[in-house]
Amino acid sequence: MADTVQFYMEEMIPEMRDLEQKGIFSKTEIKSIIKQRQKFEYALKRRISKKADFLRYIEYEMNLEALRKKRRARMVSDTKKSISDYAGPRRIYFIYKRCLIKFKGDISIWLQYIDFAKKTGATRTLGKIFAQAIQLHPTNEKMWILAAAWEWEENANIVAARVLLQRAIRLNTTTESLWHEYFRLELVYIAKILARRQVLGIDASNKEAEDDLMEDEEADTDNMIKLPGVTGEEYSEFIKEDDKEEEPKKSNKAKQSKKEKKKKEALTEEKAEALQTEKNPVLRGDIAMVVFRNGVETIPASFPFRKGFLDIANSFIKPKPLKEDSIQEIYDSIEQDFKELPEARALVARRSIDAYKVDEEGYALGVAETVKGFWAACESRDVKMFELFVQNMTWEHRKTKEENLKLYFSKTIDRIFSTANKKNVHSEALYLLHVNWMLSSTQSFDAISKKALAVLDKAVTEHPESTALTIQQIRLLRSFSRSEQVARLPEIFARALKIHTESFEVWREYATFLRTAFREEDMSKEQVEEAFLEAVRITTTLLPDVTEERADIGLIKQSVSSWFLDWMHETEGIEGVRRLYQNLMKRSLPDLGFFMACIQLEKENFVDQPESRKAIAMLYEKAIHTNEKNEDTYLSFLKYLNETGQIEAANKVMWRAGKAVENSDTFSQRYSELLEGQWVEPSFGVTKLELDMDVDSEDATMSS
Repeated sequence: MADTVQFYMEEMIPEMRDLEQKGIFSKTEIKSIIKQRQKFEYALKRRISKKADFLRYIEYEMNLEALRKKRRARMVSDTKKSISDYAGPRRIYFIYKRCLIKFKGDISIWLQYIDFAKKTGATRTLGKIFAQAIQLHPTNEKMWILAAAWEWEENANIVAARVLLQRAIRLNTTTESLWHEYFRLELVYIAKILARRQVLGIDASNKEAEDDLMEDEEADTDNMIKLPGVTGEEYSEFIKEDDKEEEPKKSNKAKQSKKEKKKKEALTEEKAEALQTEKNPVLRGDIAMVVFRNGVETIPASFPFRKGFLDIANSFIKPKPLKEDSIQEIYDSIEQDFKELPEARALVARRSIDAYKVDEEGYALGVAETVKGFWAACESRDVKMFELFVQNMTWEHRKTKEENLKLYFSKTIDRIFSTANKKNVHSEALYLLHVNWMLSSTQSFDAISKKALAVLDKAVTEHPESTALTIQQIRLLRSFSRSEQVARLPEIFARALKIHTESFEVWREYATFLRTAFREEDMSKEQVEEAFLEAVRITTTLLPDVTEERADIGLIKQSVSSWFLDWMHETEGIEGVRRLYQNLMKRSLPDLGFFMACIQLEKENFVDQPESRKAIAMLYEKAIHTNEKNEDTYLSFLKYLNETGQIEAANKVMWRAGKAVENSDTFSQRYSELLEGQWVEPSFGVTKLELDMDVDSEDATMSS
């Protein structure tokens, strides 16, 4: 190991000597560089090398090279390049290669390597890197796409880009992104040629056609999907004829007959016709449509996959690479294969409106056709179709600025809800859309809110399990008068807390209601305290949050207790808080968040007395007991002890922590950061309740 490191160090001598002679680095700096590199090299040569060591070494060399370039740029007098100008990037490449020998399966390192090669402009090296990466990761679509994009965007090599994507598809037939990117590549290629012709004001010259459309001759046909020819079959004959005409033989030209001249003129017309966009298979988008058809044949049952082709085709503005008949073919395939899918029917219905921008002339006619298509689709009484109809009309209503169109969309949306109600077509999402649409109206909020509440009452009755509808109902009621709130909210909460016990939003609304009811003197202190105690009892019995779907359970348990403590602190001060947490500790087993909330309140009211210190120390002990391996709890305790000058107690806690935590070295390092003022104390899940019962129309509207 030492011999290898020494060899690498000796290889640096010419570079270091050159840097010193040019005055880029001083002797002291060069010694520091050598020492740092030696340290990195030994780290790389250990028995089990770590990826972090390679990355740190690379980062150091990149920073060093950036510094060298800045200092080199200031040396205007000496512009001749030498070994030190090349040694830095070469060393970084060498470290990357050694790293990828050890960690060849790490995609992130390959991507960093590729990015570095792009930045340094190493074209040949980049080609080799892509070849190695694809060979090792043939099923990683990102590598293939990056390689194809590099060939097309950097090298302007459409043939190589096609070959790469075709090989990728052969190896990863069901990877949707590869089909999409190949389709996009062909459209970008067409758009580039059409844009150039448009700028030049010509269709195409013979030379351009040869350069742009005949590049496929060099392609590896063994690895390509069978595609139509680039130009007409007679194109090669035209080129041969041109070669004959360019022969410098004046005697032959003089002897040409009128018949031959007529033949030449006829061929020239045919050639010009073949080079027209409408007559050229490539520029018509035939290759792109072959990709689409093959993709659909390979992945026939995926609507998002099919829609992806349409999104790519519609992303081009002018010139559009795909003709209308080709785009219509994509729509027809979606309509035929996904006729029972509401999203597909909605997409087909939007065909007329998507063809225009909002401010274009044909937009109004497109709107009429789209609305007609949606109504036809809604004949099936599919509730999802009604939801999509409303959503699409709402989007268009927001986009347009023309008053007549906005009025048309508004009346159409009202008609949709009316028709759905008559046909008894309802769902949770449709009710939410209806309420949100009503609350967004420009009419008087007092008038419209009562109608919206009536809709919500009906919706909650039909869908009592819907948390979103219940919260919307509660929030809308909060905008009503106090008498109406007091009359209805207790009953609604009584039902909601039985059905939606595991909803954090419902509990937050309930806590806000209790505190506001006490503030407005609608409930006595004893009633609010009893309600909070019952809430704590209910949330304590909830099962632990062992799955991702139940992730809110722990937050609910911590938050309800914290909100109770905050309210008690507001009403009775720290004495009430102490009475409360001592009572709760007897009734249940509080978690870490509860104890840290108590500690936070104790610290806010801290008086340097034995009683205060005793209370905080007891709470920290209880908090540590909930999880003796939690480093943050120990660090928070240690921070408090150091700040209050309890050094002996801090040493005891430090000794305990060193025995309890999983990694004592890491904990010691974090404790050092604490002493230096660099450690930031976490919140421990303690949630503050924002008390705001003055709800306006905008707050009452909740996004569906």
